[in-house]
Amino acid sequence: MVASVLSEYLAWSEKSAQSHVMTEITKLQTEFFSALGGYHSNDALFDRISDTVYFLKDADGRYISVNQTLVERYGCHSKFDILGRTASEVFPAPLGNLITQQDDHVIKSGTPIQAKLELHLYAQTREGWCLTWKEPLRNQKGDVIGLSGISRDLQPNLGLPFDISELSNVLKFVDENIDQTLRLPELARIAGLSGYQLDKRIRALFGLSAGQYITRARIEHACNLLKQSVAPISTIALDCGYSDQAAFSRQFRRSVGLSPAAYRKTSNAPKKPLLKTKTKAVIHHLAFAR
Repeated sequence: MVASVLSEYLAWSEKSAQSHVMTEITKLQTEFFSALGGYHSNDALFDRISDTVYFLKDADGRYISVNQTLVERYGCHSKFDILGRTASEVFPAPLGNLITQQDDHVIKSGTPIQAKLELHLYAQTREGWCLTWKEPLRNQKGDVIGLSGISRDLQPNLGLPFDISELSNVLKFVDENIDQTLRLPELARIAGLSGYQLDKRIRALFGLSAGQYITRARIEHACNLLKQSVAPISTIALDCGYSDQAAFSRQFRRSVGLSPAAYRKTSNAPKKPLLKTKTKAVIHHLAFAR
C-alpha cells in the first residue's frame, strides 16, 4: 500500500512540475508576442513542412516557438523539451555554444543571416545540408528583442547532382571578403573547380549566376549597413566592394528600386556608427541545430 501511495505521489508530482513548466513557457510567449505588437507564432503552419526547421528566440536566445520538425530532428519528445531554453542548454558543447554565439551576434548587431549554406548534424549522427535565414525581431520602438529563423533542407528535395560541400568554402570566402574584388577564377580555385563548374553549381543552388550571387551579397550587406549605421554612403560603398560611389548607387537602384539615401529613410531601425570590422556570422557551414 505504501508503494502504491508513493507511486501515485510521484506521478502527481511529475504532472505538477510539467504543468508549472508549461505555465511559465506560456507566460514567456505571451510577454514576447505582446512586445512585438501582437505578432503570432507560425509554428502550426511550419509543423506541416517536414523539410524546414522553424524557430523564434527572445533577446536571451531562449526558444519561444519551434516547429515539430525541429523537435523530431534532434530526438526530443515534445516542444516543451526545447521551449524556454537556449541552444547551449538544448544541444551539447561546443556546437550549442556556437549557435548561441551566432544568435547573440544577430540580436546585438541587428544584422540578419541570409541563405547561409550550413551542414546540420542531427540525432543518430545523421547530417544534411541546408540554407539558414535569421532575422532580428524588433518591438514597436525599433529595439531588437529576439530573432526568427528557418533552416531549409537542400539535398533531399533538390536532388543536386554534386556535393554541396564543394561550395561551402567559396560562399564563406565571399561573405568574409565582400569588401574586396571577387573574381570567378579565384573562387573556382578555392572550390577546386573550373569557372564553368562553379557557376553551374551556384546556378543550381540559388538560381543565380556566380556574378549575380556576388552582387546580391553586396547589396544585401549594403541594405543592412544603411539600416543599421549612420556611415556616409561613400563608406558603405567601399565596405561592400565598390570603389566608386556612383557605380554603387547605380547598382543599388537597379537591384532595390531606390537610391541608397532613399532606402535609408525607409528604415526605422536605430542607427549606429559603422564599425571598421565587417559584421560576420559566427558559423558559416557547420551547425548542430538552429
